[in-house]
Amino acid sequence: MRTAFLLILLSLLTACEEPAARFDEVVVARPLNLAQVLGPRGMLLAEDTIQFGLTYDAQTGLNTFSIEHDSSREEWLSAQAFRYRGLYYLVTARPNSGGSWVHAVRIRRGLVQGLNTGHAQMQDLSGAIEGGRFAQLVRFRSFSGDSVRVRFDKRQLHSFYAAMPDSFPAYRLRPAVDARAVPLAGAQPTAAPELYPNPATTETTLRFSGPAHRQIQVLDLQGRLVGAFSTAAASFTFSTTNLPSATYLVRVESVGGRPASCRLVVAR
Repeated sequence: MRTAFLLILLSLLTACEEPAARFDEVVVARPLNLAQVLGPRGMLLAEDTIQFGLTYDAQTGLNTFSIEHDSSREEWLSAQAFRYRGLYYLVTARPNSGGSWVHAVRIRRGLVQGLNTGHAQMQDLSGAIEGGRFAQLVRFRSFSGDSVRVRFDKRQLHSFYAAMPDSFPAYRLRPAVDARAVPLAGAQPTAAPELYPNPATTETTLRFSGPAHRQIQVLDLQGRLVGAFSTAAASFTFSTTNLPSATYLVRVESVGGRPASCRLVVAR
């Protein structure tokens, strides 16, 4: 396994040498809200533990990650996201040099690989271009070769990006512990939600008794977390397209209440 993820983050943030390659501005037509995939707060667990917060701005399409400490937080990554052929692509603007960086993240079955490794992935792309790959995408190359402008084409670049996440440690995703959600002594169980359609094909909706702050977890029958969400609405819809056909446990917890659960069948 590579150096611990936190050390990778620090090295990327403090690296002096910019990758030679950068894309023309990448426009994300329909940015994804990653808080619906990872949850608004969570922990990444491997050799080290990273507790993060995540917010989504619907106006800009930006997902902003922060690293949470005991009494403070610091911004970690801000990016637009889209999904293509099983990978999540994170697009970050380069305000000083112009253009965009793009890096791929694999998120599946409660594991996360490649989050915030844009510097490393763009360095690898620079090396691939220097070696003669993707010549059809190169728009400009400086005489010294230390600056290369590249057109982003997700289809032509997919094979390159598909190999990227496996270069980085796999982190287990767990919802962050929230003191507000600790059940009180004698607390009433959270009412089990109505779930429809069930079986589901592409999405399903949880309907509650009314609006309230709730944490939602989706687990497989081995107890592995495959989805985490938060909502304060009276109903919540989430996608099941990433889930293989199987039976899952949907666990719902409200503030001060005991968890309730129901079974979800995904069938295609």
